[in-house]
Amino acid sequence: MSITANNADDVFLHHRHSLIHTLARIVGCPQTAEDLAQDTYLKFLQASTTQEITFPQSFLFQIGRNLALDYLRKQRIRQPLADTISTDDDDSRYESMPVTLPTPEKIVADQQQVALLLDGLQRLSERRRTCLVLHRFHHWPYERIAIHLGISRSAVEKNIQAAVAHLLAAQGDDPF
Repeated sequence: MSITANNADDVFLHHRHSLIHTLARIVGCPQTAEDLAQDTYLKFLQASTTQEITFPQSFLFQIGRNLALDYLRKQRIRQPLADTISTDDDDSRYESMPVTLPTPEKIVADQQQVALLLDGLQRLSERRRTCLVLHRFHHWPYERIAIHLGISRSAVEKNIQAAVAHLLAAQGDDPF
């Protein structure tokens, strides 16, 4: 089931209780879990307006887990610093620290790119797909592919160029 902004509310409300329970186990505080669930909903709603989400429950829980882990990271940073720094210092500098985990939006975008690539590979002719796979993934030189397929080196080059152009076009990139 894929969702859009229209039914994102229903998905969130259906899974809200278990999401809060999951978040509370991660952060150890029911009130914080409630806050994180609301933040999760906002990110989930925003993502559903800009992209189609194929696995909404997994996506929702991944957003929640990432927010909970970010919260714990910030708490780990703030606690030792709170002992040495006065409380009137600005915490905004900690908010801008980079997160090493990809965002749920990035994960979904990457999954969609892989799906487009696989679809593009399936649409290639057998010869072009074989040339491309042997050259790009198995690192065969053009000459070896030509001998293996019984075609000229020039034909191998042209097949690989056409295959790459096809895959770029399938992903929405202009190869030239």
